[in-house]
Amino acid sequence: MKTVFSESLTGYLRENGRKGIRNFVAVLAAADNVNPLVRQLAERVPGTLCLPASYGRGQMGKDFDLALRAMSGLAAHPNIAKCLVVSFEPESSGRITERTEKLGRKVESLCFLQEGGMEPSIAKGERILRRMHQEAAGVTRVALSSSELVVGLECGGSDTTSGLFGNPALGVFTDWLIDAGGTAVFSEPVECLGGEELLRKRAVSSRIAEQLIAVVHSYDDMAKENGVDLAGTNPTPDNMAGGLTSIEEKSLGALAKSGSRPIEGALQYADQAPGNGIWMMDAPAAAVENMTALAAGGAHVICFVTGTGNPSGHPVSPTIKISANPNTVERMLSHLDVPLSRMLEGTMSLTQGAEEIALQVAKVVNGAATAAEKLRYLETNISRIGPSV
Repeated sequence: MKTVFSESLTGYLRENGRKGIRNFVAVLAAADNVNPLVRQLAERVPGTLCLPASYGRGQMGKDFDLALRAMSGLAAHPNIAKCLVVSFEPESSGRITERTEKLGRKVESLCFLQEGGMEPSIAKGERILRRMHQEAAGVTRVALSSSELVVGLECGGSDTTSGLFGNPALGVFTDWLIDAGGTAVFSEPVECLGGEELLRKRAVSSRIAEQLIAVVHSYDDMAKENGVDLAGTNPTPDNMAGGLTSIEEKSLGALAKSGSRPIEGALQYADQAPGNGIWMMDAPAAAVENMTALAAGGAHVICFVTGTGNPSGHPVSPTIKISANPNTVERMLSHLDVPLSRMLEGTMSLTQGAEEIALQVAKVVNGAATAAEKLRYLETNISRIGPSV
């Protein structure tokens, strides 16, 4: 079996038995009407991770369930040591805390109306967060095995170097991780259109194959219902400028990052993988929404291949940027963690590229900051699938 990492990994043990690679204290908004309060609390207590809400009120059915699932997934993330959930009225935070506790994590809550407005809410919230930081500081690192690691797989700003070098190198690393008992999650089903036969061959069963393909086709159906032909809009203009000519070409390149091991099944947006192996998540291709889904699903770290240079990272799941495009490496080196342009030049093999990724993943797991973390180029945004009332 391939040794994935050349150095020992460590993490922080949580009360539900999972281990995180960061020891964040976070303040999370239960709805967008308390975002100003959440932002000011994070500013008042340095080092606090701010997780504002995208919506949170007036949503219905599956859309509301998706939002709650994602918010509770973020609150329960093993990279977060302590979390304060802030709401306008108690019912909003109650829905999230209840779901978070079912994931084995406890959070605290703060209600704007119950505290009597902004000033008392700031005062109480600041006291809670400072105590949380003191408690988190007492948590020490313990050994973390490859089999406990969950890696999210992402690509964006794709070009020819993504499909030929960056994604295949990440795919080799993914195979190593799966062979070592680890877990990886890829998403963006819309970018599997044209690659359905590969999904069918790699699915662990015929039932799972149909499940995977149904998720992929649901995006094509959704687009057609809204008068959009994905064959004419995907690749996007920046993809085409990077040399991609068809949706099939883009999809085969995107699928390469998932490696070659059997695919265990399809996950809902923000769902945790129920077991080890490689999984597909039902999440849209827009980078920030997609990274938020992977983070809410428990990805410790996200490996993000970019051709033309997408700089976004997620605040909860450290995001490792990988590029094999020499122009991007030259122009945007400060945004990259793993430059692989030597692969295009012919002086770095596919295996060597995968080894560079594994080396950086180990460093980030053990506490090294990613380029996105250093530049604070971080964003979170939960997808929305329905209207408000």
